[in-house]
Amino acid sequence: MSCVLVLLSVIVLSGDGIISEGASRPHVVNVGAIFGLNTLHGKVAYIAMKAAEDDVNSDPSFLGGSKLRILMNDAKRSGFLSIIGALKFMETDVVAIIGPQTSIMAHVLSYIANELKVPMLSFTALDPSLSPLQFPFFVQTAPSDLFLMRAIAEMITYYGWSDVVALYNDDDNSRNGITSLGDELEGRRCKISYKAVLPLDVVITSPREIIDELTKIQGMESRVIIVHTFPKTGRMIFEEAKKLGMMEQGYVWIATTWLTSLLDSYSPLPPKKIEAIRGVLTLRIHTRESRKRRDFGARWNKLSNGTVGLNVYGLYAYDTVWIIARAVKSLLDSEANITFSSDSKLTSLKEEHLI
Repeated sequence: MSCVLVLLSVIVLSGDGIISEGASRPHVVNVGAIFGLNTLHGKVAYIAMKAAEDDVNSDPSFLGGSKLRILMNDAKRSGFLSIIGALKFMETDVVAIIGPQTSIMAHVLSYIANELKVPMLSFTALDPSLSPLQFPFFVQTAPSDLFLMRAIAEMITYYGWSDVVALYNDDDNSRNGITSLGDELEGRRCKISYKAVLPLDVVITSPREIIDELTKIQGMESRVIIVHTFPKTGRMIFEEAKKLGMMEQGYVWIATTWLTSLLDSYSPLPPKKIEAIRGVLTLRIHTRESRKRRDFGARWNKLSNGTVGLNVYGLYAYDTVWIIARAVKSLLDSEANITFSSDSKLTSLKEEHLI
């Protein structure tokens, strides 16, 4: 966490048009956030970030009289709206942007962030290929999926399985995560014998493609299946696998962190849905136990009005806001001030009627 804070402080300090020596201290420090508020992660993130905003502002002396304000942009799982939202934030007085939610958009928007020198922080776009060398203004504030895939590879090696099948959506995060798993397995003399690629989670509407892939997998030798998807696709996979008799003895199913997020946020699930995932192995990102974490968990039901449970990404959402707040505090405590100026690149974009 401290490494991320130092990195963000350096990024903010190096940005064009942000730091000046004689400007007045801002009354409000704006932070943009881009999420699909109709998604599981979007719902949890919104509540957690607003709670962090309130906690930062509860001590007026923390930012020396300035207030932190989170500006939400509901991207509605649309790539187009994510890009428009990011460009609008970049032309306004924001010190950083939290998001985007997906790795597909992170790859696109990180190029823009590099050009305009606006830091972006994401705890959900965890594609291992999002390199800080290539994208210095993009910071992952949760562990990269490389560590998740390494853990799965260790599990596979421990039980002596030699080959596995991978089921995943055709997006950057899922695809590059499975590539990392293949690399990890290769170093352990194991392999992915078949990759079952499904449509994007946002466009998949019927189980037809899932049934086709599961039917193929039924005829294969490997019975160890890795499911690296999103909650909607994952639920559909297990519902159809149960109908096909693939949740019985003789199969091993390993689901990535999408399943623990689902269980944490919507527990208890209806009996029918629980029955569909019975026996599935899954992993959760480890977060260190602390008094602050326990206190936040105790507050959660009141914060969310009981609408959704707290999952690990809610913890990272809360911490991400505090990372930005502490970077801003470090900046202001150094007697530098935050100012903004119009970026010529964005002015050029507006003249070309792109936004």
